[in-house]
Amino acid sequence: MGSVKLAALTTEASNLARWPSIRVILGCSSVAAVAVAVDTYFSAQEGYLAQPPNYEGIGYMQFARTAYLLLRHLHVKSALYQLDSIAPLWTVLQTLQYFIIGDGTWQAFTVRFWPVALLLILVYWIVRARATREVAMAAVALTALMPMVSASVRSSSWELVTGQANFADDWGLDDLRPDFLAAVLILWSVASLAEHQQASRRSAYIISAAFAAAAVLTKPSTAPFNLAAWALALGLMWYWRRGKATLRMTALAVGVLVVLLIPWAITAGGLVATISRDYEAAVTYRAAYTAGVSLPERLTYYLVRLPSQLGQVEVAFVILGSLFLTIMMLRRRLDRAEVMYAVLVPFFYVVFTIPANIEPNIGEWISLSVWILFLAGASRLLAANWPVKVRRASPALVAAVGVYTLLIYSAGMVALANWPGDERRSNTQLSTVTIELAQELGPHVSAGDCFTYAPGPGWPASIEYLLMDSNGAAPFNSPIDVDPRTTSIAGYVLSARHCSAVIAYREDISQVAKVFFTPPVRQPYLQALADSVRSPGSGYVLDRTWTLSDLPPIAPHALGRYQGVSLTVELYLRTAGGS
Repeated sequence: MGSVKLAALTTEASNLARWPSIRVILGCSSVAAVAVAVDTYFSAQEGYLAQPPNYEGIGYMQFARTAYLLLRHLHVKSALYQLDSIAPLWTVLQTLQYFIIGDGTWQAFTVRFWPVALLLILVYWIVRARATREVAMAAVALTALMPMVSASVRSSSWELVTGQANFADDWGLDDLRPDFLAAVLILWSVASLAEHQQASRRSAYIISAAFAAAAVLTKPSTAPFNLAAWALALGLMWYWRRGKATLRMTALAVGVLVVLLIPWAITAGGLVATISRDYEAAVTYRAAYTAGVSLPERLTYYLVRLPSQLGQVEVAFVILGSLFLTIMMLRRRLDRAEVMYAVLVPFFYVVFTIPANIEPNIGEWISLSVWILFLAGASRLLAANWPVKVRRASPALVAAVGVYTLLIYSAGMVALANWPGDERRSNTQLSTVTIELAQELGPHVSAGDCFTYAPGPGWPASIEYLLMDSNGAAPFNSPIDVDPRTTSIAGYVLSARHCSAVIAYREDISQVAKVFFTPPVRQPYLQALADSVRSPGSGYVLDRTWTLSDLPPIAPHALGRYQGVSLTVELYLRTAGGS
């Protein structure tokens, strides 16, 4: 038995010195393409794509579609300005999808292929370095089935079982924001070092730096946390392999990172812009994103979301397994690579819990770190202690995972076929009203003009997205966020009245907040604008109304059984003599 274990560990060491092969990359990418395609279909039925693209993914889609339309007309300089957005790499990838797949919302949705493919390749590489090929294949299949990867598939199947709907935490994981890709990229930067820690190579440090730079360019607002995690990994490598060679390779990695980021950070002004946006989110508009979040809620916010991100069935095994692996790590039964993955979990939990402006998708950094730790540690312990049994059980494991996958997809299809009519009608209403509102605005609001912000399904960005002309130009909107310390209600109303069109609700804004994200700090401003535009002599006239009836609440609720909210959307246009 000892010789078998030694042979297994010897094979493992040889695997650690290799990067994923072309065959592995193509195979995992094929699985990713299928997973994203199926999830796109599910999403289009009752999920993210069944409604107007929502906050905040629609904002990134705007940048990409504008760049795509500009490039089609060879306006390269203007397109480059759009590509240098608040998430440059994510915008570039979305723009690429428009060129590959075509212009459209679901076409943009396929950008999720990139983070999914990278994640599956990473999982196969890590697990195959420790266990059999079949175990690695099973790990890839389970990863492709995670809610973070197949959010719409898992949401539909789980809501069928529980009868509970929670769009923000479940279906909302499909939101086209860059968090998922940024988290995968920083894991790649750490794994590039961890998987080569037994025999450090220059290529490992260079590739690690490239992934770290890509993570920064994918979501600059989280760059401090990602770079701190990367620095932590570099520090552990130096601590374990102290010497001039390690110091030189560390300096090389830092140099590569700086060279890759200088064009964006300095030349394009990305560093200053990112600092300004982070300051606005954390300080200027803090009241809009931190209201009602107590200290206990902050401490448990990401922990209670592990089931919705790792899988309600899988999470118990993952958490218990990770706790057991932690004990094994303390007893020095795991390798340094697993130690590095383990360190990431509390690190990301702490750094993302400290800020008060927390949101569900940020938890993906924590959840993915837990998942990688679980897969790496479990595969190492099992293969090192019971190599023969693991090899014999591998085919059965693949078959079991296949059956489980089939059950999940089947449950999801049954759920879609029996989806409650009121939930389906709600999605249809939101899409129809958004399209008709954009069509009505089109002839009256030019690309250089504006319409006012009102809470809605992705509004105002989903409306602007529909109003883009062939060159990517579209009307803009009045400010969404307000700082009550510097902006009075009267000042806000006066500024909004510069727009040619005002969107308002007939109902009190507190009713709107039951359905759409409307922080308390914004409500008096929006209510004052609605009251003002309806007052005699406002300079605006009511153009058209739309009714949204029996909408489900924004909060979690019983699927198909809820106290519906009805709203009336009003569109006011400035009269000839208005100002």
